[in-house]
Amino acid sequence: MATFGCDLAARSGRHLAIGVTLASCTLLLARPAHALQPLDVFVDHARTWNPDNRSAQATAAQRDAEASTTTGNLLPNIQLTGTYSHNQYDVVFPASLLGGSSTQTLTIQPFNQLDGSAVLNVPLINVGNWEKRKAAKATLESAKASAANSARITRKSVTRDYFQLLGYEAVLRSATQNLEVARHNVKLSQDKAESGTASQLDIQRALADQAKAEQNVSAADLNVVDARRSLYSLTGVTPDPATAFPEAELTDEAPLQGWMAGAQSSPAVANARAHRVAAEKTADAAGAAWWPTLTGNATEKYTNATAFTGHGNYYLLQLQAAWKLDATLPSQARAQGAAAEAARADEEKARLGAEDDVYKDWQQIRADIASSRSARAQVEATKLAASIAEDRYVNGVATQLDLLKARQDAFDAEVSRIQADADLAYARSALRLDSGRDSAQPAAGEDTSR
Repeated sequence: MATFGCDLAARSGRHLAIGVTLASCTLLLARPAHALQPLDVFVDHARTWNPDNRSAQATAAQRDAEASTTTGNLLPNIQLTGTYSHNQYDVVFPASLLGGSSTQTLTIQPFNQLDGSAVLNVPLINVGNWEKRKAAKATLESAKASAANSARITRKSVTRDYFQLLGYEAVLRSATQNLEVARHNVKLSQDKAESGTASQLDIQRALADQAKAEQNVSAADLNVVDARRSLYSLTGVTPDPATAFPEAELTDEAPLQGWMAGAQSSPAVANARAHRVAAEKTADAAGAAWWPTLTGNATEKYTNATAFTGHGNYYLLQLQAAWKLDATLPSQARAQGAAAEAARADEEKARLGAEDDVYKDWQQIRADIASSRSARAQVEATKLAASIAEDRYVNGVATQLDLLKARQDAFDAEVSRIQADADLAYARSALRLDSGRDSAQPAAGEDTSR
């Protein structure tokens, strides 16, 4: 915990100085154990709760069923039918008229006619369906890649909101502590005015400073409320209050070249690549519609209208060739070919975009490290200045304006440090997600002891 200015209480016996000193000792944030749930809690729950993830997973399940359907179109199938007919008249005559047995009759049409059949269809050659199956399997892989990319996007959003919430919580805590200092300053000004060492102007300035501190608390509290809701909407997990805000490590990342190489294996590029393959397979299927088909049929039929055969059941074997010549086939092939070309362009765009994201993330980390380092120096300087201003004001050397300005500078510096550290923590996570690294890999500076 910060101790700047605490020695003033020991050197001064006056109660007013002690009040200001103790209040100033709260400007630095304490660092107890985390109360806010770890990031992985939010990410894990978002995988199955987030609507975007659920939609992508349902689409993948749909594409899986469609792929199974195209596989079924290539397999033999059986069709069973049965028909009952009631005829007004029957047609029956002796079989002896056709040289048959004198005791046998031929039923051409009975009063109550029963017909049944079992048909086995065996696709022998169907290039179009073969290509459709390939296209469906490629579309399934595209849907799976899309679900993986949706999970990456959701995780990135969750990570962003998580660190943003941490930053807002820290700002709220710092603003609350700053308000306590402002209230102590009001009490100090009032006590000094009673003793004749301060004026009403000092009291009004202290009251104005307190009002400004209250506004800062209100604004910070609104940011926390909004950030909590945003994180809940993404994950379905209600965040607990944060009670610790560790400083981010300022170590540099590995060289950019290693991260750029991993960009090609990111889910975004894999999604675009799978989409391109699916579009090409769909174009092949459109072109294969020109090919003829060959199907084998085996039919077993039962009827009590035996007609001239005299048999109630018999089979039929067929080979059926079909060739469809349709004026729409060329235009369909061109349309799918154009879609495949667009998918190839989209893949190139995704590849370049992934490299750009990694490049920007890496450069952002460099800038955030410099920002965090300078913010730390600013915090130390402003804390020392606030301590000196308090000492000088208590001893009547400095003015109240000097104290208020020094304390506001210290508060602003601490807020800047908190925001810089939150930005740095998010940038490290974003770099890993955009470069296709294991999303569970902790970023430098991330607390893994929880």
